[in-house]
Amino acid sequence: MFQYITAWKLIRRKGTGPYYLRFTTSEGKVGERATKESRRRNAERRALELLAQIDRELGEQATEKDREVNGWREFCRRYRAEHLKHGAPRTMEAFNTAASKLSQLCPEIDWVSDLDEEAFVRFALRLREEGRSPSTIQCYRNHLLSALKWAKSVHVIDKRPEPPPIGRIKNPARGRPLTREEAERISMQLPSIVGEKFAERWAWNLESLWRSGFRLGETFNFYWSEEPGKHWIVDLDAARPMIFISGESEKAGEDRTLPMTPDFVELLRSVPPNKRRGCVFKWTLSKGDSMSVKTVGKRISLAGKQANVVVSRKANRIKFASAHDFRRSYGARYAPLVMPDVLRILMRHSSITTTMTYYVHSNAERTASALYAAKLPNESSLLPTSQ
Repeated sequence: MFQYITAWKLIRRKGTGPYYLRFTTSEGKVGERATKESRRRNAERRALELLAQIDRELGEQATEKDREVNGWREFCRRYRAEHLKHGAPRTMEAFNTAASKLSQLCPEIDWVSDLDEEAFVRFALRLREEGRSPSTIQCYRNHLLSALKWAKSVHVIDKRPEPPPIGRIKNPARGRPLTREEAERISMQLPSIVGEKFAERWAWNLESLWRSGFRLGETFNFYWSEEPGKHWIVDLDAARPMIFISGESEKAGEDRTLPMTPDFVELLRSVPPNKRRGCVFKWTLSKGDSMSVKTVGKRISLAGKQANVVVSRKANRIKFASAHDFRRSYGARYAPLVMPDVLRILMRHSSITTTMTYYVHSNAERTASALYAAKLPNESSLLPTSQ
């Protein structure tokens, strides 16, 4: 009859006076309420009213406790505080964007368990109705599924849903590799954007991006010498200098030592020893060295627009070259020259799948050039010689 009350009875203290209701909850707790009735029949009717009220109160309390663990919004707060807080800031931002869009388009998602296969299908449908591309939908889905993977690991859910595939994503990249001529055109725009005084320094930085494959955000954490929590150069005068990558300042969150490409070593060695102090990349502006990724990124993107370097045309939207296209160019140049796993290490990808998707499978022309440039030893023919 009652969901949260397992037993109850009426009692009288000292055998006289009004009846009291004594009940036991499903958690084994015992409680009492006064009926204020001295006649048993009236006390029984009042007891049923009290039991219904108590059962509702216990249900509300149980729901509130359950929501603290299993409510979707409450879970999102926990996921940010206990998991995302210790990762890359951009991962937090990406999850927040996906979760916000889910709340906007699927307000019926109230519990973590509500986010099942059917909910993912509805979410994808509503995103398509907004005109979102398959790659954007997949990105939102990936971040939400990562959250549910963590939910399973902390026993919030028993099983992570497996929604059906989004569909074929023709080109997941939002840009493309630049040609050398395009990179030079972008560099030529710098005087009108950052000023003649700082243009040469910015051009050196773009050349370093071209030769290093760094993400723009990582350039603010790359130092000439050892710096706690930062990336730094390991013995530039050695035969094969290395870069120490700090997990605190890198997307993958892993400490490691990686080789530098010879052309990047050459560029770094061109800097006089007495100037090899502090941060390698100095994005200097009129008010000093900028420490804002957003500020620097906007200026490089503006240079790409002024140089009219278009890297993507989708749904009547034109995207001009940005700082990340210099990284794409680095990966594309080395894709046909080294094995995929070596390229994965150079690009600092956590998964070989990322390397294969964005650089190895998508670069047929460069691969063909490397193939025809390769010289194999002459061999005798297997065909029979004509008589």
